[in-house]
Amino acid sequence: MPDPIRIAIIGTGLIVTGKHWPALRTLPRDFRVIALVNRTPAKAEALAETIHAATRSRPAVYTDYRQMLAAEKPDAVALALPPELNPEVAQTALAAGSHVIVEKPIAVSLAEGARMLPWAAQYGRVLMVAENYRYVASYRRAAQLIAEGVIGPPQVMRWTFYAYMPQDNPYYLTAWRRNPQHPGGYLSDQGVHNMAALRMMLGEVTHISGQTLLVRPDLIPADTLSATLRFANGCLGTYAATHAVPGPEQPLQVAGPDGVLSVWRDRMGLWRRGRPVDERSLPSEEDGLVAMYRDFSEAIRTGQPPRSTPAEALADLRLIVAMLRASELRQEIRVADIPT
Repeated sequence: MPDPIRIAIIGTGLIVTGKHWPALRTLPRDFRVIALVNRTPAKAEALAETIHAATRSRPAVYTDYRQMLAAEKPDAVALALPPELNPEVAQTALAAGSHVIVEKPIAVSLAEGARMLPWAAQYGRVLMVAENYRYVASYRRAAQLIAEGVIGPPQVMRWTFYAYMPQDNPYYLTAWRRNPQHPGGYLSDQGVHNMAALRMMLGEVTHISGQTLLVRPDLIPADTLSATLRFANGCLGTYAATHAVPGPEQPLQVAGPDGVLSVWRDRMGLWRRGRPVDERSLPSEEDGLVAMYRDFSEAIRTGQPPRSTPAEALADLRLIVAMLRASELRQEIRVADIPT
């Protein structure tokens, strides 16, 4: 059995302590965390103690990622940083010989994200985006059923997404979210997740119209979005998202002539003639991050590309940018006309 991949984590904030480390902890044969980087040493030290208690191996702590790369020479690096830092740090790590998995959104603009597309081939390393929705079991099962024709050709899609952001939410308190450089602020921070799920199930979107609102002045530049989407396969859909008001989880619904799929994050149901014929629980370990890191490990060991490539992440971000642009222009636009 091969040795675990020696991975370093740059950025040790909420998403790492709450999602990445719990996922990595379940994969001791795949990964061993050897180093942590944070500008605030106490944050990295706290996580180092947590990892030590769980594994009896304490990762080294650094405040400078370049120093860490030179000293530790990790096999792989996980980046959990504000998106404006992703390109520079990712390229530096790749050039140092590390495989890289980078948090979404991939970058603060389509142009910055497009710069990253050739880097995996250029440096001969895996460059992957940590888009866990591509690994959520219910979304993947729904995509499989749609591809198998269980509901017939998809004709209508509907998704209303409540992602209320109260001011006492720890994610609200992160500076880069409150003063976003990425397009749409919270609408793209969460929105790229949802676009990944939609594209996985229904393919590419060709045309978009949309409207945005700013309901709460603290959630700049907009916190509410409603859009109409036309897919290349002929499906017509509506997507609405808000961070301004609370609401229950609503299923993503896809209807065809032979049935309707309703898909939640942890379950799904199939309806025919208005009656449920199949309902099942489909939980994902750590919201898909365990499967995501397994894919990262396999890509490193086999040389095969991961499911969540920079090109996929850029396509997800392009849809959010297209919605924002359609809102500005007050007209339907072609996604292909959005420049990088």
